Amino acid sequence: MLKNNTKDNTKTQILEAALHVFVKSGYSKTTMDDIVNESGHSKGAIYHYYSSKKDLFLSLIDYWENYFFKNIINKDLSDNNPDALLRDITSDVIKTFKSSKHVFLAELEFWSLSNHDLDVRKKTTQLYAKLIELFRSIISKGVSNGDYKKIDLDVAALSVMTALQGVIWFSIFDKSNISAEKYLNDVIEFIIHGFKK
Repeated sequence: MLKNNTKDNTKTQILEAALHVFVKSGYSKTTMDDIVNESGHSKGAIYHYYSSKKDLFLSLIDYWENYFFKNIINKDLSDNNPDALLRDITSDVIKTFKSSKHVFLAELEFWSLSNHDLDVRKKTTQLYAKLIELFRSIISKGVSNGDYKKIDLDVAALSVMTALQGVIWFSIFDKSNISAEKYLNDVIEFIIHGFKK
């Protein structure tokens, strides 16, 4: 068990280092040596887990999802009404923004590389499909129970996702008259109000 914990800790340290370096330098300018320097692990240790920079980047997308957004991806849809679920997810995004703003900058790297690399596009498409399906299920629940009017579930789900992704703007531009928290809380209320009968 200790060996697995050590292995998991090493992989986490490498992924955290890679996340910081990719956000700081971008994918194309990042080298494995940069990740070695940031992580404190040897190049051999990194190559033990990841065969290439691209392999590490693809693993980083999974890490990003499973570590930073597991509360959202694994949301229990049976416990709350749709409004509460959407507000709860918004709260999770706010908490992540406050504690780890850099993870939203990583999403920009995912987008950028998705435009040029089929494997990265496939991986990010799978991630966003999960999120769209989550939001679609929540909104469908609201339509079914009569809280929400009949709306195009795909458009509505995409609206929620892109509104929440607006937090990326606050990750890039620190100076604003509006806080990320106010933006997210207000925009989800606008969306919920638009869904209501």
